[in-house]
Amino acid sequence: MIPDINLIPKLEKSQQGSRLLYILLGILTLLGLTLLIWQYFTAKAAVIELQREETNLIAQRDQLKVDLATLQPANEGSLEQSLQFVELVSYPVTPLIDEIQGLLPSNSYLRNYSFSPESVSISIDFETLSDVSTYVSRLNNSAYFIDGQVLSITNSELGEELGTEDETNFDVIPRQSAEITLLINETYLATGGVQ
Repeated sequence: MIPDINLIPKLEKSQQGSRLLYILLGILTLLGLTLLIWQYFTAKAAVIELQREETNLIAQRDQLKVDLATLQPANEGSLEQSLQFVELVSYPVTPLIDEIQGLLPSNSYLRNYSFSPESVSISIDFETLSDVSTYVSRLNNSAYFIDGQVLSITNSELGEELGTEDETNFDVIPRQSAEITLLINETYLATGGVQ
């Protein structure tokens, strides 16, 4: 019998380790590629969804612009016109309103007021016609106003307000509604009410 002597070193164990390393490296590469492909398709789907949402929002914005244009009356003007008016009317209005209300006779009521660059238009209810004349003379004597002009005076009876105008009631005295325009003394107002 011949002894079995092998002097060549065994390389099988190192080949199994390198095989295992290659398999692990292949698996990691496949996982990395799978992750990148998944992120790509997820991002692509998100971009498509965002484009749809952008299209919907643009359509909604355009619809709201159309709605705003239909709701905004033609005689109100634009934002630029409003800003120009505010820049023109650059005087304090509180002293004017205080003066208008302070000069009112008893049982008289300020119904409405509006400002323009040089004047104030007011609508007031009075008990009698003499109250109207008294109030206009007080306004003409006020330092805040240059001139007061009565535009109209109308009667308003109690039955007209309640809608029960069946017969003439002689026990009810009609109230007087006056429309007055006042020209503002801008120098007196600019100095804060001091001459």
